[in-house]
Amino acid sequence: MKPLVTTIAALSELATGLSPDAVSSSEVLFEFETEELYFLLAADDDESSQRVIVMRDENSAEQFVPEHLSAMRRDVLSRMANFAERARTPGPLSLPRQWYQYKHNNFIAFRAVPRGVGDAKITRWIAEVSSGGRVDIIFWKTTTSDNKSTLEAFESRRPNVPDIESPWLQAMAAARESFSQARSQPSDVEIRLTALEHSTTKGWTYEQWLEAVSKEQRDFIQVDTDKSIRLRGPAGSGKTLALTMKAIREILSAREEGRSIRVLVATHSWALAAQISDSIDSMGLGIVDEIEVFPLLEIAKLISPQYVQDASSGFSLIGEDSLSGKQAQLDEIQEVLDDFIAGDWITYRESVSESLRTRLDSDSEDERRALAWDLLIEFGSVIGAAAIFPGAGSDLRYFLLPRASWMLPLSERGDLRVIFEMYTRYWASLDKRSLTTTDQVLADFLIHLSTNNWNRARRVDGYDLVFVDEFHLFSPLERQVLHYLTRDTSVYPRIFMAVDPRQSPSEAFIGLAADGTLSSSGAPADDDLGDVANFELTTVHRFTPQILELIKHVHREFPTLDLGQEWDIDFAQLESSQADGPLPRVVAAASRSGEEDDIARVVHELYPLGRMALAVVDSRHWGRYSRLASLLGRSGKFHVSTVTGRSDIDGVGYRRRGLIVGPAEYLAGLQFESVLVAGIPDMNSSALGANERTRYLSLLYLALSRAQGKVRVFVNEDDGGMPQVLLRAVANGLMEAEEGSRV
Repeated sequence: MKPLVTTIAALSELATGLSPDAVSSSEVLFEFETEELYFLLAADDDESSQRVIVMRDENSAEQFVPEHLSAMRRDVLSRMANFAERARTPGPLSLPRQWYQYKHNNFIAFRAVPRGVGDAKITRWIAEVSSGGRVDIIFWKTTTSDNKSTLEAFESRRPNVPDIESPWLQAMAAARESFSQARSQPSDVEIRLTALEHSTTKGWTYEQWLEAVSKEQRDFIQVDTDKSIRLRGPAGSGKTLALTMKAIREILSAREEGRSIRVLVATHSWALAAQISDSIDSMGLGIVDEIEVFPLLEIAKLISPQYVQDASSGFSLIGEDSLSGKQAQLDEIQEVLDDFIAGDWITYRESVSESLRTRLDSDSEDERRALAWDLLIEFGSVIGAAAIFPGAGSDLRYFLLPRASWMLPLSERGDLRVIFEMYTRYWASLDKRSLTTTDQVLADFLIHLSTNNWNRARRVDGYDLVFVDEFHLFSPLERQVLHYLTRDTSVYPRIFMAVDPRQSPSEAFIGLAADGTLSSSGAPADDDLGDVANFELTTVHRFTPQILELIKHVHREFPTLDLGQEWDIDFAQLESSQADGPLPRVVAAASRSGEEDDIARVVHELYPLGRMALAVVDSRHWGRYSRLASLLGRSGKFHVSTVTGRSDIDGVGYRRRGLIVGPAEYLAGLQFESVLVAGIPDMNSSALGANERTRYLSLLYLALSRAQGKVRVFVNEDDGGMPQVLLRAVANGLMEAEEGSRV
């Protein structure tokens, strides 16, 4: 096969689990071939992007990884992208110990997949890091324990790489043209979606919206701002809209009274910040320069830019906002944790408590991920927030910190010593590669906010009112930062927080493993805020009463997520403001292939009605649904987009037509006229643990809550048939059952 020339961005996209068959229909990937080379580029790549060249085996049926590793494609691609990122960082290349690296000149060998992944023999990549300014990477070949190859021997007989300079420029030019056309030209089937209830496409003014919102939303919008307010409501209840309109109302009131005002709307991600900014722009108010809408990390950049990208220090930030930053930090902490357990853990083991020892000894991937999350909170919101850095005597400062109920339970001095040792290694790993994290930036920022300089400057640079969307996703460290951003130090901060009671912060990042976490990112929300008023939104505007009744039914099937009393909400009080619609329908097929035929049939049926989604509940089934997405896209009848990661949401959030296909967890924040739900595992199986069942019910709830008008749920006998929760919904008259394909 031709050598593959690609980039880190393209490898990372493949590593999300995207099926190779779906590459040609991806909106963020582009394929290009010459006589000697095959290119795979991502939408944001340019001529200066770091290149990754993969010398592929001849006659291989696998496109992107060695054929014997195809079952572990996602892990292989993820490690390749990780290696390329580490290689481009200035300074000596350093890999985690568990990669078992071996170097010779510019060549390096390392394990192709994490230890314990798959049943394949130990496989190692032989890679080369170019010495030029671009730092291109060549993945030459893999060797196994049965067929070892030394770097010295390989260097003496390595083949030549075809010239890529001119074809690279050709590929880039073709990619730019392709992505430009995709953005400017509609699909051959363009169906305009009926205006959504909270969509900026309505084109309504602020006054029109004020007449249209519910009484609960209007009460919140018009309430006095003499105290902080927590706005609570489930998906579809209009929290973001109400929060946005409240901010606008305070600006309009200040204008009428002739007083100046500065308002901040803080978010967890750039995607949500862009959505809110577009909403404000669409309300016909002209330039609203009294309001700033930014991720919290961007506020740190604006007020203290030296903390983020100091050119003289040479440090780079991992993650562009708290959302991407947390995921990057989790990956780093997981590497440190695995390395520590494989190495020096044995010397600490007898000095720690039994509870921590059990967690560190566990071979369960979910338990390791849960521990990594707890370490993320401990490193950022406890140690980092206290400005404790590795060094002589710093461990003693950590040992003396008071413990709060939301922190990781550490009962022994040995527990604290082990945690601080991993923190030291985490810091050293980042420092060696000249990296800094969003938590480190915010911890430094918090120190700045505590100074006399900021106490004086905040009178001018601070904000009169602070609005926070998705407050439940903010860590204790981030919440502390919010407290210092208001202008007037003589009164409690006035912060207005929108909270979704059904979203667990840790679940958003580590899925089912969140059930094993022992610390909480939900530190007391009212700390340092004085008297906080609660507003409940009990009217949902997104979906019909029939969909709401099904969502209530699913809600009653699993316990409220353990986020504490303040997050509880009475779903029995919820009502829908929408007109009646058809009953949700469950389609039961005899086989997986039959289910796919049923999905294709319903796509043809519902596509003309507006934007639709295919939400996959169990991501382990993602491969076959991404292949189905590819087939539907290639038919030429549908505009099909796949969402394989959180970053993809930016590109599809405002698209008003077409079919969006993705794991249910990545569709949060989007809404559709019709939602097709598939990939439901055998939830009737006794082998499925209670935590797993709860997780899948939670994802089913999330998928259903994306729909505005129509819901179709697909099940098949190969995957266990119709789960009890849906059988009971049919029996209770909340769903219609339909016999699907019998093939």
